[in-house]
Amino acid sequence: MAGFWSAVGLVIKSLFAGQEAKGHSADVVTPDAATREPEPSHSYAIARFSDGAATNSEAGTPTRSPEPDAITDILARHLGSIPESQAVLIDHYFGPDPDVADPFVALREVQLGVLNAAHYRDAAMAFWGRQNDANGQLEIHLISDELASSLYELIMPLTHCFTLPEHHDTAESVRILLCTELLHRARGSEKRSLQMARLTSHLDDIQERIQKGDTFTQAGTGVVTAYAFAAYVLAETGDRSYCATAIRVIEPCIRQMLKAAGDVPVSKAPVKAKSSSGLLGEGVQQKEIVVKEASTEELIAAISDFDKVDCQQTAILALYGGLVNWSLVSNMQAGTGTLAVALWKFLVRRFELTGGSAADCAAAICRLGEALVAYGKETENAKLSDMGAAQFRRAIGMINSRLHAPLYAIAAYGLAESLVASALINDIHIPDEQVIPVFQASLKVCSRRDHPYIWGRTMFALATVQLTNGSNGKDEKLTGHARVSFSHAYQAFIDAGAKGAARAASGGYTRSENMLSQLSHRKAVINATGGENKQEPAAS
Repeated sequence: MAGFWSAVGLVIKSLFAGQEAKGHSADVVTPDAATREPEPSHSYAIARFSDGAATNSEAGTPTRSPEPDAITDILARHLGSIPESQAVLIDHYFGPDPDVADPFVALREVQLGVLNAAHYRDAAMAFWGRQNDANGQLEIHLISDELASSLYELIMPLTHCFTLPEHHDTAESVRILLCTELLHRARGSEKRSLQMARLTSHLDDIQERIQKGDTFTQAGTGVVTAYAFAAYVLAETGDRSYCATAIRVIEPCIRQMLKAAGDVPVSKAPVKAKSSSGLLGEGVQQKEIVVKEASTEELIAAISDFDKVDCQQTAILALYGGLVNWSLVSNMQAGTGTLAVALWKFLVRRFELTGGSAADCAAAICRLGEALVAYGKETENAKLSDMGAAQFRRAIGMINSRLHAPLYAIAAYGLAESLVASALINDIHIPDEQVIPVFQASLKVCSRRDHPYIWGRTMFALATVQLTNGSNGKDEKLTGHARVSFSHAYQAFIDAGAKGAARAASGGYTRSENMLSQLSHRKAVINATGGENKQEPAAS
């Protein structure tokens, strides 16, 4: 009987299989479809780098030139080797409006115009610029949703200048810029780790050449600014291994810029030559007078006319200042605290007097607060930390938490961190009733999906305060909150691809577990012995 029903089942199955084959005969996968490459997941736009409008001699009206833009073709060829990306051409030339008085506003308007044109073509980022006939350099701008946010307000006017568009260093630089933006758009641990690996593979070769003394003068300063920009973005995601070489390679450009903008040009003093003296005419050796070259802080102090530093140079100075801040935070270069403070004071004054929006000024004030707090930690000076807290309060009062959420989150984090640093330097109890709500306000406005590293860093700082005060006060509840906070910070760092920070969060979680075990054991002992403050009977 069992064999009969099994035979019936086979017949019914064959009938249904035949009907399914007839109904889906058009969906059979061919070998060509199976081997077809996946569609690119990211699109980037490239605008024209030359005005394609030519004047008609008869009608006097502009007409579109039939020749393609050579620079656009070169960039598309350079970027064609980046996987999971596709170029979209914008047949339009963009340039700042010369009638706008504030150059920052003019450049921001054209940047947003290029970004809107890229969005219209389903592209998330765009390359644009011009071929400067005055100096023969190719000027390339990059804009994306991330660069248009308040986090990158100061470096949005950054211009990458190249002298040889076909040079292999130029090709590598534009690939670095594209990989940097692909890292910005990556979501999730696996995708971010993949994009970080691709970006660092391009940076490692340039880092090795910088360590050997290469200055990249042949292709232009765009190689230097592209490398420094990528190092800054990686520092914002937890990897600061490229900050030192980026500072080293961009510093000569910074000093040259500051010397040109200074009131009194700084030049080396002549060295005294050896002269003969004495009755017998014998040569008497004299000490050579060597005048120490002016420091970067002195070059900054020599600038009184802020108009001599245009918006593109201001963006490079802000990029350099951001790298110095990260190296100061990571204790990579000792003695850079005075440089960071002087540079950001200059940039704050620059935005206060000669242009820029309130968000620009607030971002510069936040960076000044970061420099003051980091310098205060390095020198164990509580007054510097208090000055940094005042700067963060000032920045918070200038921005809106809804319109500038990432910048507001950084300012709130910096304010809480400055309060913690001041308490630790003064060796007093951390005022958790003041600090914890500020950290929580920063976490509330910051998006964990879009900015996982910023969110994780804030959560890690909150967990550290909870663990410190919970351990000192034998507070089991606060220590339990610290354990949960360290767990959240670990997951955020994993999403951001920051493996070193994730290991630190894992270590904090382990310390919290150990402290909870000690506190529970202590509580059990107290309950068993009848109380912590049990008094012994008085002697008769």
